[in-house]
Amino acid sequence: MDYVSLLHELVSIYSPSGQEQQITERIREMLSSELKVDQAYLDEVGNVIGVYEGKEPSILLCGHVDTVPGELPVKRDSEGVSGRGAVDAKSSMAAFLCAAYELSKASFRNRLFVVGVVGEEDTGNGIKHLIQSGLTPSYAVFGEPCSNNIVIGYRGGMRVKFSFLTESFHASSPWMGKSAVDAALELWAFIKKYNESAIGKERKFDTISSCLTKIIGGESHNMSPSKCVMTVDIRFPPSTTSQAIIDQIEGEASKVCEGKIGFKMEVEDLTPAYTAPVNSDLVIAFKKAIKEVKGASAKLIRKTGSGDMNVFGREVKVPVITFGPGDPKLSHSPNERVSTAEYMESIDIIKKALLELCK
Repeated sequence: MDYVSLLHELVSIYSPSGQEQQITERIREMLSSELKVDQAYLDEVGNVIGVYEGKEPSILLCGHVDTVPGELPVKRDSEGVSGRGAVDAKSSMAAFLCAAYELSKASFRNRLFVVGVVGEEDTGNGIKHLIQSGLTPSYAVFGEPCSNNIVIGYRGGMRVKFSFLTESFHASSPWMGKSAVDAALELWAFIKKYNESAIGKERKFDTISSCLTKIIGGESHNMSPSKCVMTVDIRFPPSTTSQAIIDQIEGEASKVCEGKIGFKMEVEDLTPAYTAPVNSDLVIAFKKAIKEVKGASAKLIRKTGSGDMNVFGREVKVPVITFGPGDPKLSHSPNERVSTAEYMESIDIIKKALLELCK
């Protein structure tokens, strides 16, 4: 089997969140035929699941098959593969598939789950359903770009929608009141201070940050906006809680709206912050494999984003890490590209780590 061709095929299937059916069906076919699993199926929400039967301890290799929207040209050359999802995170998904197959050929005797979840870039419905299904492996490895190092922590994240409603007035008389857009931008100025609090801090992981990702307002060029809706992405470290942030924002919103502007705040998606134990058998096995393959000590990374590991680690309470090829700085960018060498290296590391873990 040509492992680079497998990666190229997955990247060639455009699969933004909500449109994963084609890629999950193809992976299910691969699992049933080329990869020779004992079971391969799609669950109720569309996650693709492959199972190599065996003894305990069992291991979950969990990637996500969806990407952010925005199709990119797919290219393959002697040095790498480019395209939407090449970094985040189809190279990790492909590496899990290939490493699992390598382990099956090496007479690996432990039960191994290989899962591609849907919706990671959106509501996280795939991983939530997987947890609800009762899947409880002994160890879990999640696939995200980290240049073949070990991710042990993620900040939490929440997507918050703010809605403002007031009466409009003539655009020639702005002194008549505060428009819905005025109120939204005033509240955003307060929220944006979270970004300023990160200045000078050694680890961005320990900060709260925010990004205004969408704003819609205004009905006509000659009247003040009576409606405005803005969406803000807020990330936060384990040292704080989403509720503490929400309470601060709601308090400021009351001041901004002055009882004259209707206001509604909706948390559309919430992922708690999470840090995994650094001395688990899983971490130790991957550190040893990385040292053997790369010839250098593994870095233990705390990422500023959020991932499925956050949810699974907190709920299922088994040793977890996140691992995968690719430069995370290229995630969600128009320049997604993973090197063939790093991708193949990741397959070797996963194989060696799991053999070490279960020896």
